[in-house]
Parts: sequence; structure tokens; C-alpha cells
Amino acid sequence: MRFNSKVDGWLIPVIVIAIAGMLAAFVAVLIEDTPLWLKLVVSFTSVLFCGFLFAVLMSTYYVVADGVLRIVSGPFRWKVAISDIVEITPTRNPVSSPALSLDRLKISYGNRRFVLVSPADKDGFNRAIELERSVS
Repeated sequence: MRFNSKVDGWLIPVIVIAIAGMLAAFVAVLIEDTPLWLKLVVSFTSVLFCGFLFAVLMSTYYVVADGVLRIVSGPFRWKVAISDIVEITPTRNPVSSPALSLDRLKISYGNRRFVLVSPADKDGFNRAIELERSVS
């Protein structure tokens, strides 16, 4: 079962401002009399950064199936065996993670490892994890 990440309302303006800033730098370098190498570096960096932010925003989700929790956030991927999950607890920990909201779940697994996720449907996510545990 697939669960999309919850997205905090404040995050959208932050991402839009970051993308606008990179695009402004891109345009400024193209307009100004700058060396070609600098234009290429700024252009490449701007496109890469904007693409990365867009990819993370549009493709952060979690899949619970076949005894595995798959976590996708832009170009990043994680797999956690459901049988390795020790505990799932609510948290608002702001540490970097594949979550687009501070309304998160801390998934503790393995040997003192954890990942923070923010499914929009936390109850459904927990039920899916429990269902997978009972099937395994």
C-alpha cells in the first residue's frame, strides 16, 4: 500500500523562494558579462538544484508491501524489513529525513537505527505495518 508524505504548509513557500532565488542567479549570470565557465557552472547548479527540490517535493512517499517498507524521496531510496521494525513513535524531530512535514513517525529498526517519515494517513500507515507484521 502506498502512502504519500504529508506536506507542511510552510514548506511550499520555502521551496518556491529557494527555486526563485536559484532562477534569479541563473538569469543574472546570463545577463551580466561573466566568463563562460561561470555561466556554465551557475546554469548547471541552478538546474540541478531546482530539479532536486522539485523531485523531492513531488515524489516523497512510502510503500508497505511484501514484508518491506520502501521509502522514496526524490532520488533517495531506503528499504526497511518490517520484521526489523522495533518501534514506531510520533515525533516532531526536525532532523533531515524523507519527510515533508514535522508531524512525523520515528521508525526504530535493527541495531539502534531509525528513519523519520511523515505519511499523510498515519493511522492507515500504522495499520498497514501491523498487517504486514501479522502476515510475515
